Amino acid sequence: MKMKKLIAMISLGALLAFSLVAFTGCGANDEQVIREAIADELDSYKTLDDEVVNTLIADMDADELSDYGIDGAEFIKSYLSGFDYTIDSVTVDGDTAEAVITMTCKSYSGYEKALEEAATGIMEDESILKMSEEEVNALIGSTIMDALDSVEVAQTEPVTIEYTKSGNVWEPAASTSNDVATALMTN
Repeated sequence: MKMKKLIAMISLGALLAFSLVAFTGCGANDEQVIREAIADELDSYKTLDDEVVNTLIADMDADELSDYGIDGAEFIKSYLSGFDYTIDSVTVDGDTAEAVITMTCKSYSGYEKALEEAATGIMEDESILKMSEEEVNALIGSTIMDALDSVEVAQTEPVTIEYTKSGNVWEPAASTSNDVATALMTN
């Protein structure tokens, strides 16, 4: 289904910045520098920062949503509603470090289940046969948003982010975006 692709794109795009963020740290403050960089990045999703919401809207196929009368910002804000995180630990060992984070976000499997149940209900309702295409699209849009709004948040499995220090710059491993997205898609 196209919506599954859309949610996957949002999840990947939402935390893609982890693979792009490099930050400066030195000596005894390295752990704090890493903690602050993670917090700065994730807080923007937690607070539904307008810039983050607009970036996610630009990264997704907003036309797909508008066909169903769904505003892209409304969809993103609903999807990220309840997002939170903890930085469980940061361990620095010379020029390498590991940070373990746990996120809380809407359950992707819960969303899929809610959407499937809602779609089944629509298909069983014979009154849909009498609706215009515009009415059907509006019904699909409201069904998508109702399903998304009804999903409870769930905690992800802990994610370990590996960092390497080059000179005075900490860089996360290339796999970080995929690791974070996988956690978000499997909660």
